[in-house]
Amino acid sequence: MSKRRLALVLGAGSALALLAMVAVSIATGATQEAHEHYSPPAEYAARLVAQAAGLRVMMGLDVAFLVLYTAFFAVLAAYLRERGQATALALGALVATTVLDIVEDTHILALLSQAEAGRPIDDGSIVFQDALSATKFTCSYLAFFLFGLAIPRTTKLGWALVVFLTVGTLATAILGFAAPPSAREALDSGRWIGFLGGFVLVAFWLRRAPES
Repeated sequence: MSKRRLALVLGAGSALALLAMVAVSIATGATQEAHEHYSPPAEYAARLVAQAAGLRVMMGLDVAFLVLYTAFFAVLAAYLRERGQATALALGALVATTVLDIVEDTHILALLSQAEAGRPIDDGSIVFQDALSATKFTCSYLAFFLFGLAIPRTTKLGWALVVFLTVGTLATAILGFAAPPSAREALDSGRWIGFLGGFVLVAFWLRRAPES
């Protein structure tokens, strides 16, 4: 299987994992994003316990998602290198995002176990989680932007993907940090749509791209 076709398969798998997470979130009301931001310890712990079952399923699916999307970007980077594009920094930022995502998932689950055991969650742990999530998203913005620069700008579809990954990513980053807390839920939902839209756009571009 060529790298282009393997990237298509891994992209489809990533999109399916993402859709499964959306379905679980709709069915159970659990969201990972609800635990990525600071709230008072008692409120944070109560929300964790209330969403415990759905949250654990979400985290399991998130592990599958991050494995698939990391593999996807690794293969995409290899394909782009064969077409003469520099991708080392982009892939490095993406791998850093994956590592931070793993730490985030395990930390939230550790806080859930602490809350279920009736132990108080301290402010410092929640502040750390907030900072960790913001750092993860910032690394992802860097990775997507750099991958956008590496897409060959030889077709209209290629240009559309470049604009999506560069201008769209910067706009998302600015809104994510500048928007008030009351807008977080809408922005989090928009991020899910953006991920799915990105995979669809990349798939269309790869289907029309030449073999390396």
